[in-house]
Amino acid sequence: MTFIDPRAKTLRHIDRLAGWDRGETPAPVTVEWDLSNRCSLGCQSCHFAHTHTRGPWVQKSRALPMAFDGTGDLADMELVKRTLAEMAESGVRGIVWSGGGEPTLHPEWRTAVQLARMVGLEQGMYTLGGHLAELEAKVLREAAAWVVVSLDAANADDYAREKSVLANRFGAACSGIVRLTGGAAAIGVSFLLHSKNWTKAEDMLALSRGLGATYATFRPAIEFSADAPSRATGDRSWIPAARPMLEALARESDVEIDPARFQQYADWHGHGYTACRGPRLNTTITPDGRVWLCPQRRGVAGSCLGDLRTESFGAIWARHPGHYTVDDGCRVMCRLHPVNETLHALSQPRAHEAFV
Repeated sequence: MTFIDPRAKTLRHIDRLAGWDRGETPAPVTVEWDLSNRCSLGCQSCHFAHTHTRGPWVQKSRALPMAFDGTGDLADMELVKRTLAEMAESGVRGIVWSGGGEPTLHPEWRTAVQLARMVGLEQGMYTLGGHLAELEAKVLREAAAWVVVSLDAANADDYAREKSVLANRFGAACSGIVRLTGGAAAIGVSFLLHSKNWTKAEDMLALSRGLGATYATFRPAIEFSADAPSRATGDRSWIPAARPMLEALARESDVEIDPARFQQYADWHGHGYTACRGPRLNTTITPDGRVWLCPQRRGVAGSCLGDLRTESFGAIWARHPGHYTVDDGCRVMCRLHPVNETLHALSQPRAHEAFV
């Protein structure tokens, strides 16, 4: 792996981890900010459909993962401006424009990108790609370190089924990818694999290459119980059969994939640790300006650190507990699971530690 390697990246921030061990609260390395809770797609694997304020999912029955409080519609740009400066001053290194919803549906998203650039934050974006005209793409490819477009299909018909939209939206997403290429940003194309599409992974890679992307990334589409997000559901029987193909993809220089992650999902028996420490290095802000301990628990009671509308980022972060206890509300293969595995291993005492 080259761009996506959360386990190894965690070890690049030993200074911050040591600060936590000393009882300090060093700033997170990365902040994920949902500029928008609107989305024009209805992706069947969306884990944040319950946050959406507009788009196909709003018209559907949405099983909430747990007691949920709305997290806003669009971020206030004056609040974004103030907080980006505070984050940069505190030592935050990177900002990810994410969701929630689709960040490019915020009418002032380009302003947010330029503001982050002005204060010296590195930035990336997860996007559906289909709303990027040439001017918008130019801003992003010049200001961002990376952009990942969630495509999940190799052709228009599959895209329409996966995303619950008209087939012509596939062409719009592909055009967005092409427009993003040629700048400073690394451009990734993301594909979620499941029982009905994994045999098309090679076609997906060929498409990514044809569009000029820097790399393609493949992950398992995670299904879990809405009542107990720590319990895996859905068909995982395809994963053993797919392993040879996944291992072959892992040998390609322009592919980001972790075959062990697929197998871990197939064999899921729980997180394997009780203390979640990943949020020491990463936090999430929703469009309403609230800061959350965990990206998977946006809007969940007890997970809010504070509200940027009434406090500074530094004051909110100073209250960070450092960890919380993993429970049934912790999602299968959660966003910070690889980070937590690394931090759990580091926290375990070893025999003869004086001898390395």
